[in-house]
Amino acid sequence: MSVEFSDVEPSVEADIVLKIDYNEGSSSAAHAFEIAAELIRSMEQLDQVLTQSIHPQLSTALVVEDLQKSSLKIFLKSVLEDVPDEALKDANIKKLVGHYLLKSKYAAIRWLDKSDDEPKQISDLTTEISEFAKETDLRHLPDYPPPNPSRLAQPLDRFQEAKKKFDDNEELTITLGPDEYKVHLDRTWVPSETIKEEDGDRELTSEQDQYLTIGRPDFFGETMWSFKHGKVTVRYRIADQDWLDNFRAGQYPIKPGDALRVRIRVKHTYDASGNLLESTEEIVRVYSIIEKGSGSDRLV
Repeated sequence: MSVEFSDVEPSVEADIVLKIDYNEGSSSAAHAFEIAAELIRSMEQLDQVLTQSIHPQLSTALVVEDLQKSSLKIFLKSVLEDVPDEALKDANIKKLVGHYLLKSKYAAIRWLDKSDDEPKQISDLTTEISEFAKETDLRHLPDYPPPNPSRLAQPLDRFQEAKKKFDDNEELTITLGPDEYKVHLDRTWVPSETIKEEDGDRELTSEQDQYLTIGRPDFFGETMWSFKHGKVTVRYRIADQDWLDNFRAGQYPIKPGDALRVRIRVKHTYDASGNLLESTEEIVRVYSIIEKGSGSDRLV
């Protein structure tokens, strides 16, 4: 990849612009580049944490699109490196993930600028990020796991350490999408110092009711059921054993194209370091059957 070094605005479309106003008379260009490198690394690490809320194997990278030498202005773009889940490839994933990462980074940078007398609960930030992930609706799940606080704090700590490297009268302005934000360089508290570590694996569980159109039932209990949720194909195991027993006994005749009103449970399991170990979704309750074309629920 070639990198242009110019005085004019780039023709490329950048997601993030870092603008460092440094003291040219007393500071070298290397000083500004060292700070920029730390800021970019911290945001790359932050993206690695943020993508866990979408899929544990989703990966992105920040690439330099252009440089501008009036002050130091670096144009960055987020790119998807790997899309591991076939279901994700049916969506406009590049746009949705990019928008999610921008909103989350903007929220994190503003959160880091809290003053000394403001409360600093990282749970406020993780909850906000979880809502941003849910807005993407990429996996059509009832909930998306919030980032693990300990893992999230690591790139945020690094960002704060980079802020400490600025000299007096230097400035940092970050543009994320349409939003331009001037960073408070004097607020360099360390997020990890506000977190109480917890030992052992942790689970986050949520439930939501949905209508699912039946694609392929499982008559023998050896495979998962296939459904359509909107235009997306999803597969779930049905854990409602009473309903399954009655279905296999012939009490609930169904055919492809019929729909089920169900309750889905999503469980995410993390290790002590905040790594997502397992994510499972299953149907824990079947409420009713909607025959194709009838529009009415048949309670079960």
